[in-house]
Amino acid sequence: MSADAFLQQWARVTHELTQLLDAALDVEPPGACPEAWTTWLARFDVAPMEENARLNEVMREKQTKGAPIHEVEACLEALAEHAAASLAPFRAQLTPQQAALVEESLHELASNALSHYRVKATEKKKGMFGAAKALAHQHQYGGAAASTGYVLTCAVCRAPRLGESLTCAFCGGDLEGVS
Repeated sequence: MSADAFLQQWARVTHELTQLLDAALDVEPPGACPEAWTTWLARFDVAPMEENARLNEVMREKQTKGAPIHEVEACLEALAEHAAASLAPFRAQLTPQQAALVEESLHELASNALSHYRVKATEKKKGMFGAAKALAHQHQYGGAAASTGYVLTCAVCRAPRLGESLTCAFCGGDLEGVS
């Protein structure tokens, strides 16, 4: 077993963590128990909450989307235990510092993921036109730097210079000496 095998296993764990959180956040309406979420609950042997308890928890936590936080927490803890078991064969080949770092990361895995989920599940929904309003309130030239170029214009009709010629293409006036 090599470092590459360890990294591949760690990547599998983090990929599964990402899929779990995505599935939990995709639960609509908040607190529902769709088939996709039920599959994750079964994968980690977590019993689904009773429907009234689910809705009460979602309201108590002020969730705007996602599965109940209690269920997500139970799944994350089970995932951390599964990750510890799947990484156990690799620990013998790690240095003491690396082993300590892996152990610390496994302990923090569930709590950090849960705090991230809590933020995402309780964030206020943005209005349909939120981005448009922000853009409309931005100054038209907000981020533009001052221009360093200039346009040569005709002294007679103020038309811009269109080519290499120093005579106006519109009125035939002289463009020489105009700045």
